[in-house]
Amino acid sequence: MIMPSTRIHQEMYSSEAGIWFIPTTDGASVLIKAPISSLKALSVGCSFEVGIGVLENKVCVAGIIHDAPDTPLIVSRPQAHAEEHQALIEVLSRGDVNFFLFNEMDHCVGWSPGSLASEGSEQASVCLQPITRLYTGGVLEFGECLLDIFNEAMHDNSTVAKNPELAAVKIPVKLVDWHPNFLSYVGMGTYQTVQVDHPDEGGMLENSVWAALSSVYPAQLYKSPTVENGEKTRELTDVLALSSHGNILIEAKDLAMLASKGSRVHARKVSGVKKQALKGLAQLVGAAKALRRNCKISSIEGKVLNVDLSDQLHCVVIVSELFAENWDEVYEAAVAAMGETGDLFHVIDYRELVALLKIARGYDGTLQTLLKKHLEHVLHRQTLNVRSRQAPNSSA
Repeated sequence: MIMPSTRIHQEMYSSEAGIWFIPTTDGASVLIKAPISSLKALSVGCSFEVGIGVLENKVCVAGIIHDAPDTPLIVSRPQAHAEEHQALIEVLSRGDVNFFLFNEMDHCVGWSPGSLASEGSEQASVCLQPITRLYTGGVLEFGECLLDIFNEAMHDNSTVAKNPELAAVKIPVKLVDWHPNFLSYVGMGTYQTVQVDHPDEGGMLENSVWAALSSVYPAQLYKSPTVENGEKTRELTDVLALSSHGNILIEAKDLAMLASKGSRVHARKVSGVKKQALKGLAQLVGAAKALRRNCKISSIEGKVLNVDLSDQLHCVVIVSELFAENWDEVYEAAVAAMGETGDLFHVIDYRELVALLKIARGYDGTLQTLLKKHLEHVLHRQTLNVRSRQAPNSSA
C-alpha cells in the first residue's frame, strides 16, 4: 500500500484520471487513476504503455491502457513539479518500479511491479535532460493546449512529425505480478467488499456503488432489497437509498472485462453497455411501479422498509463506463420511462456518480439537487453525454 502526499491526493481527488511519478523511500513509483473497467483490463494483462512528451521545456506524461485493441484509453496530465521530474528520471533509470492503481473513488485497488522497455526509457531520458531546464510552476496558462498536442501524438505516432517541436516517446510496460487489494467498506450493521479482479464483476460494481453512497446514507442504504408481489418475492433493485429529501433506486450494470482481457473492440463494448442500460431501465420501471402499488419492501435481512412516496423517485442506471458515443436509443428509453411512471430516470456511469458525490460533499439533499440539475442538462441537450466537474481546487 502507498499513501500519496497531500498535494498528489488533492490532484487525484479533483481529476477524473491521471498518472503521477512520485518519489518513495526505495526510489520512485507510479500512480495511475483510471475507470475501474480499464483497471480490470490491466489486472488481467492488457497491453500498457507510458507516454512522455516535452515541448520546449514543458513536460506531459500519460498512461496508455489498451483495454480495447482499436481504441486505447489515454490518461494524461501536464507535469510541473520538481520532485515529479526527479521521480520520472528515477523511474526511467531503474526500469523496474511498482505501479499502484487507483479507482474513481481514489482508493488503491491493487499494485504490480512493472518493467519499462529500455530503449524507450533511454530515449525519454535524453528528451528530459538537463532536468534543471524543465518547467516547474502553474499549468493553467498552458496545460490544456499542450495536452491537446501531446494526446494527438499519443493516439498516433505519425502526428509527432506534424509537431516537430514536440519530443514524444511511448514506452511499453510489462506488469509482471498483479497484487489486488481487498477493500472493505463498513456501514451501520453491515459491510461490503470490493476486489477489482473478482470474477463476480457485476456484484463488485454493486458493492462499489453501495460503498460510494454509504457515507451519504449511513442509516438507510440497502443492497438487494426485496419486494413481495402476491406469494412471490423478488429483488426490488440492486441498491436502495432512502431519505427525507427523496429516494434513489439503482441498477448497476457492469461491462465484463476480465474474461475478454481487453480483446473486445470498442464498438462491441458500446453495444454491450447499451443493452445493459436498456435492461436496467426496464427493471427500474418495474421497481418504481412496485413501490407505487405499495408492495411490501424489505431489506435483505428481513426488515420491513417504509418508503415515502410523496416525491418523485430517482431511478438510476449506473454502468461501468459511459463512452462519448451516440446514446439516442437509451436516452429515448429513459424519457419514455419517465412518461410511463412519472418518476425521474437517469443513466450515468460510476465515474459520474463519484463526481456528483464529491460535489455534494456528503449531503444527501445536495446530491438530489445535483441529480435533478444533471437530468435537466440531459433533457435540454437530448443526450446522455453530460459530465459534472468540480470547481478548481474544490478538494482543498
